[in-house]
Amino acid sequence: MKFTIKNFKCFIDTQIPMNRLTVLTGVNGVGKSSFIQSILLFRQLVDFVKDNPKGYVPDHSVPLNGQYLLALGDSSGILSNNASDNNIFFAFVNDKTNEILCYAQLVADYSPASALSVISGKNMVNNQDCPICLQEFYYLNAERLGPRIRQELNYFSYPHAGWQGEYTAQLINLDDGFHKIEESRKFPNSQNPLQLTLQINDWLDFLIPGTSISVTSNSETMASQIRGENYLSLQHPTLATNMGFGISYVLPILATGLIAKAGTMFLVENPEAHLHPSAQTRIGMFLAMVAQAGVHVVIETHSDHVINGIQLAVVKQTIQHELVTVNFFEQIKKSEQPQITTIALSEKGELECWPSGFFDQSQHDLAELFNARRSL
Repeated sequence: MKFTIKNFKCFIDTQIPMNRLTVLTGVNGVGKSSFIQSILLFRQLVDFVKDNPKGYVPDHSVPLNGQYLLALGDSSGILSNNASDNNIFFAFVNDKTNEILCYAQLVADYSPASALSVISGKNMVNNQDCPICLQEFYYLNAERLGPRIRQELNYFSYPHAGWQGEYTAQLINLDDGFHKIEESRKFPNSQNPLQLTLQINDWLDFLIPGTSISVTSNSETMASQIRGENYLSLQHPTLATNMGFGISYVLPILATGLIAKAGTMFLVENPEAHLHPSAQTRIGMFLAMVAQAGVHVVIETHSDHVINGIQLAVVKQTIQHELVTVNFFEQIKKSEQPQITTIALSEKGELECWPSGFFDQSQHDLAELFNARRSL
C-alpha cells in the first residue's frame, strides 16, 4: 500500500510506501510529522462520513486543530509553497495494481479559516481493504501524559488508550483486567493466561526487568489508578507519580498493541521516549510482533535502538522481513520536497541500503573523538 500526498505542507506530489510495519525516520523537520498529520486529517474525514447516514462528503469541512491533537493553524499555512493550485489530495493506493483504495480532495482558500473544505471523496466507509477506513483507529502522540495519580473514566466507542494515553488505566482494566488477548500476542513462553493485565506485566518485565503494575477503578469517583512496583519497592506498590516517566509513556503502547484489532492501523510517535536503550530495542521487538499479528503499525522514531529491535525481530522470526518498510526522510539542497529513501530488510534482518545520515552519528562522533584525542 502507498499513501499519496499532494500540495500539503512540504509535499508537492509524492507517494510514500506503507507496509504492515512502516518506520518513519530522518532528521528533524523533513516531513515525518507532516506525513502523520495528513493521515490524521484523512481519518477525520472518515469519522465524519462514518457518522453521517448519507455518507455525504462535498461541502464538509475538516478541522485543522483539536481532533487527534492536530494544531495546524489556518488553511493558508498548510498549502505547499510550490503548489500549482489550492487543492490538497490524499489517497491510499494499492501498490500492486496502483488502484486508489480511497481518497479525499480538499481545498485551502488562502484565508484564516481553521478548516479545509472537502471537494470530493470515495470509499471511506467500511473499506476492508484499507485500515484507515475501519471503525477502530489507534494513535499515540509523541507528547503522551506523564505519571498521574488518577485517570478519569470515560466512554469510548471502542477500547483505546486515547491520543495521549489518557485512558490507559481504563483500557488495562478492561473487563476488570480479564480482557482476553489473541494467542499470537502472548509473551513468549509465558505461563500466564491470555489476560490483558497479566500479559502487559509480562511484556513490561521484558522491557524494564522487575517492573509490574496493577490498576484499580472506582465507579463512584469515575477514576482509575495505576500503581507499580519493582525490586526496590519491596512488594509495596507505589503511585504512578513515584515511578519513572518511561513506564507511563510505554504502558499505552503495550496496552494498545495487545488489544488492537487485526487489520486496523496503529500510529505511534517516538515509542522510545523516556526509555533506556535496552527498552528501546525491546519496544521495537514488541511493535514488530504486533505488526506480525495483523495490525498495520506506523512508527515515527529517532532511535537506532528501535530499528535494531525490529532487525532482531526479523532474525528471531517474530516478523517476516517482507512485512517491514523503513522510510528515510531527508532534505536535499534545492529540492522542492523531501526525498524519501525506502529501505527493505533481508531475511537476516539486514538493511538493504544505508544512506548517508541514516543513524551514522555514532561513527561520526567516534571518528571526531579519535582525531581530537590524537591532537592532545
